[in-house]
Amino acid sequence: MAAFAAVAASVAAILFAAGTFEVDRIHFSGLHRVSYDEAYGAADIHAGDFMGTLDTGEAERSLESLPWIADARIQRRWPATVEVDVVERSAAAIALAAPGSWVLIDIEGRVLTSPLAILPELPRLSGIAAAPEPGAFLASDANALLAALSAAHGQPEFVIAALWRDGRGDISARVWQQPGDLVLEVALGDESAIGAKTAAIAAVIGEMTTSAAILDVSVPHLPVLRPSG
Repeated sequence: MAAFAAVAASVAAILFAAGTFEVDRIHFSGLHRVSYDEAYGAADIHAGDFMGTLDTGEAERSLESLPWIADARIQRRWPATVEVDVVERSAAAIALAAPGSWVLIDIEGRVLTSPLAILPELPRLSGIAAAPEPGAFLASDANALLAALSAAHGQPEFVIAALWRDGRGDISARVWQQPGDLVLEVALGDESAIGAKTAAIAAVIGEMTTSAAILDVSVPHLPVLRPSG
């Protein structure tokens, strides 16, 4: 048995010396917003690295530190291939980083970009702490706004155009009636029962015919119209 182990160790040493089990090919899948060069640099795995000593956990964490990457999985495919599979984040809204400067964020509030030159048609979040640098997350005062976005996602009755906190911290929204072109301001009140409040919007917005009033769903089971201004 000892002799077999010694032979195996000798064979392993010979293979290592000959360059066997060194990385020869690195394959990335799932890249759309992140460039190959950016992902390659973050993974820090190179041709010629020894397959057996790759720190795949550290490489995955480094990839996930890139703003657009939500998840990374690295697998060795012996004898010489490394497969890197990533899942990118999706832009859900834009948020203010400074007056007049908007950045893309995902549904978890992670900042995806530096300030944008051209603004996409996505919900706008304001009245909250300024968005930090790419890769960081919005402050906790954005959580209820993000919850409203998430609850409204896929609703066929309306689309959120903007969400904001007023000077008291209460939440308001601007929504588009679907189908139709009616744009309506909605008062959601405090952070409680966000899911129920978005459901209340969906329940009544189809009956709305004017944008001259504010739809108040702060008490979700008793939505009311109140004068604007």
